[in-house]
Amino acid sequence: KKRMAELRDELLFKQPDGTHLGDCPICCLPLPLDTTKSILMACCCKLICDGCDFANQMREMKESLHPTCTFWRRPLPELHEEANMNAMKRKR
Repeated sequence: KKRMAELRDELLFKQPDGTHLGDCPICCLPLPLDTTKSILMACCCKLICDGCDFANQMREMKESLHPTCTFWRRPLPELHEEANMNAMKRKR
């Protein structure tokens, strides 16, 4: 009975190998199903996990850098129109 309970728990609480959202392009871990725990970068349209975004923000604060894209490390767009233009370029 104990072994059956252990196997049941393994099946119930096993983390999925991936999600329909894919993997974070930086750490290659599956993106969480909870969309509040990931961020869409407006400049490159990449979905990044909060852990990688937080690590980038800490690096920028530590080195006194301007905010950059977590994936490309380019300056973030300052205007909403600029972000929309980048998104349209990516869709071509």
